[in-house]
Amino acid sequence: MAFPGSPAGSRPLKACVIIPPVFDFYSTPHRFSGLGAEIVAERLTAGGCSVQVLNFPGQRKKGAPVPLPAALQFLTPHIVAHEEGKLSFFNRYQRFGPPMSDCAAQVAKTSPDMVFIACFAFCYAEAALELAARIRAIAPRMMIVAGGAGVSAYPGFFVRSPHVDFALTGEAEVAISEFLDAFKSKHPDFSRVPNLYRKTDGRVIAPTEKKQTTAPEIAFVLKKTGETKFSIHFTTALSRGCPKRCRFCSNFLCHGRKFRVIPSGAVKHALAKMPLPAETGKAVTINFEDDNLLLAPDYFLEILDLFQNRFSGFSRVDFLAENGIDHTCLTPELTEILIQKGMRQFNLSIASTHAPILQEEQRNSEFSMYESALRTLHQHGIPCITYFICGFKKDTPKTVAANIVYLAKQPTRIGISLFYPVPGIPDYTDATLFDRIPPGLCAGSSAFPWNDSLTTGQLVTAFRLARLVNLLKSDRQTGMDNALIDQILRHKRLHTIEKKDKYREIIPVPNMDEEMVRLFFDGLSGHPLTTPGPRRTIDTEST
Repeated sequence: MAFPGSPAGSRPLKACVIIPPVFDFYSTPHRFSGLGAEIVAERLTAGGCSVQVLNFPGQRKKGAPVPLPAALQFLTPHIVAHEEGKLSFFNRYQRFGPPMSDCAAQVAKTSPDMVFIACFAFCYAEAALELAARIRAIAPRMMIVAGGAGVSAYPGFFVRSPHVDFALTGEAEVAISEFLDAFKSKHPDFSRVPNLYRKTDGRVIAPTEKKQTTAPEIAFVLKKTGETKFSIHFTTALSRGCPKRCRFCSNFLCHGRKFRVIPSGAVKHALAKMPLPAETGKAVTINFEDDNLLLAPDYFLEILDLFQNRFSGFSRVDFLAENGIDHTCLTPELTEILIQKGMRQFNLSIASTHAPILQEEQRNSEFSMYESALRTLHQHGIPCITYFICGFKKDTPKTVAANIVYLAKQPTRIGISLFYPVPGIPDYTDATLFDRIPPGLCAGSSAFPWNDSLTTGQLVTAFRLARLVNLLKSDRQTGMDNALIDQILRHKRLHTIEKKDKYREIIPVPNMDEEMVRLFFDGLSGHPLTTPGPRRTIDTEST
C-alpha cells in the first residue's frame, strides 16, 4: 500500500492509539492500564502528532457476555452454567469493551492519518486483527500498525494480515521517532526503522536493526487505573528486561534480558511535574507492574520514598507489586523495610515445589527464604498471595496436589497460574505451530493441556482446589460458605454452588479429577484446615 506521507497543508499528523476490547472469562483493572499505549502516544506527541488514545476495555465497567468460542468448547464439560460462589470456575465468556463495530466507528470519527493497535498478549491477537479489519473496511487507505508484547512474540502473525501494514516489536521509545520521519518523507522508506516488520507483495520483511532502550530512554508513565470512595489507584512500571532464564517466561521477547531501570532522578522530576488529585483525604495505592524490581533493591526503596514524599498530603500511600516479587531476593531485613515503607500485600511466586520441575524450567527457589518472608509478613499482618504454575511438562496430579498441600500449610493465599506458552519461548520457538491454532488457547483461563502432562479436567480441578484452600483460610465465610465447606470435608469431594431461580443449591462438581482430590485430602489428613466441625460465620445473608 502506498501512503500519502504528510497531510496537505500545515496541520499536524493525526494518530489514534488503540487498546482493543478483550475477550476472556475475566479481567482486572490493572490489565487495562495501557502503559505501553501511553508511551506510544507520548512519543507520537513529541514527534508533532495530534494523538487520541482509545482504551476500549476501560470504557465499560463490566464485561458483556458473548458465546463461548468454538475453540474453547472443550471446556464445556467443566463449566457449571449458573455456578457462583468462591469455589467457582469460569462460566461466562465476556467482551470487555464496546462491540467491535462501535470501536471502529469511534476510530473513524477521529479521522486519523495512522492507527496504532496495541496487543498486550498474544492470546488476544484475534481481537486486534478483527478491529484492524473493521477499521480498514471503513477507511481503506488508513495506515495500521500493530504493536505490543503480543506482537513482539510473533510479528509475522500480525503483519501477514491484509489489514495490518506494519508490526512494531519491542519498545516504542526506540522506534516511533524514526517511524514518523519515514512516514513524513516525500518518499517513505521504512526499511531503516528499528524493530519494524513490513511486507512487500505479501512477503514479510524483518527489520534490518533491532534495538532496545538504554535506562535513560525508558519513559516514565504513572496511569490512574481506578478510584473508590476511599482510595485512588495508579499503575506504573520502572524497569525493563530480566537476566533470569525461566523457560516459561516471555518477558525477554519484548524487553530483552538486560535489566535496566529508569533513573531515580527522572522519576523524581516526572513526579514533581505531575498534577496531584484533588481528593487528598483518600488513600493512594501504587501498583508496580515490573517483573523483578528486587534485582535493584536499593533503587526500589528509593523509589518508594519518592512516591511517599510526592503523595505525603494524602491519608496514606500503599504499594503493591501485582506482577510479583522475587522471593529469592527477600531477606528478613528487606521484608521488614518494605513493610515499613508501605507494601500492603506481597505477591510471591514459587513456580513449583517439585525440584525436577524447577530444574527443568531453570527456575531458582529458596524455600527457606520464602518461608522466612512468610513468617515476617504473618507477624505484621500483611497479606500474601503465592503463585504456582500448573501444567509444566513434568507435572502430574501428585506434583500439583503437593504444591497445593504445601501452600495450604503456609500463611498465604494461593494463586494458581495455568500454564500457557507464547511463540518464541523455549519449546515453542517454531512459530508455525501457532499458525494452526487459535491464539485464544494461549490464555491461562483456557485451561488447554499444552504439555499433555495434565488434562483439562486436572487443570480445572487444581484451580478449584486452590480456591478451596483460600476459602478454608478466609475469615469472611458466609453461612452458605460454611454449608459448602461442610459438604466438601465430609464427603472429601469437591462441591460448588449453583443458582436455580431464586434459590442456591450445593451440588457435586462435575468431571473433577478424583485422584488429585484424593491426593489433596491425603496430604492434609489431620490438618485443622480440613477437619470437619463447627466453623465461624461472619455473614449469613446468603443462606
